[in-house]
Parts: sequence; structure tokens; C-alpha cells
Amino acid sequence: MWSKTFAALFGGCLISISLMLNLNYLLPLAVDTRLFVGLLISFPLWVGAMIWCYGSDSAWHAWRRCGGLLLISISFNTLFFLR
Repeated sequence: MWSKTFAALFGGCLISISLMLNLNYLLPLAVDTRLFVGLLISFPLWVGAMIWCYGSDSAWHAWRRCGGLLLISISFNTLFFLR
């Protein structure tokens, strides 16, 4: 159970941060509004990622779920950064 907890806490946090970076790049708002929206959405997103990790069968499956979504989000972050 502890390994699923670590996957949920750390993997979920990284997913939340990465998805919020993508969203902050795409929103056509002022900087302060984007930061406020990011703060409001990031915590429920983190909770959803944690629940998604806890719903997996094993710790390996939880890390695979987090890693797959994180790789997709990081690739979009890289694309936005290089553009």
C-alpha cells in the first residue's frame, strides 16, 4: 500500500504541475488570472490523479499510469517550450 501511496503523491503532483503548465500556456488570459486559475484547478487535478493511482491493481500499475500520462504531458510542455 505504501508504494501506491508514493506513486499517488509524487506521480500525481508531477502530473498536476505538468498539466497546469500546459494549461497556463494555452489560456488567453492575463498572467495573474492564469496563475489564479492554475492554483484553483491544480489541487482537484492532483486529487483526481491520486484516486486514479489508488484504483490500480498494484504499485507497478500505478507508476505505469502516472508515467504514461506524465510523458504525454511533458512532451506537450517541450513542444510549447520549443515553439
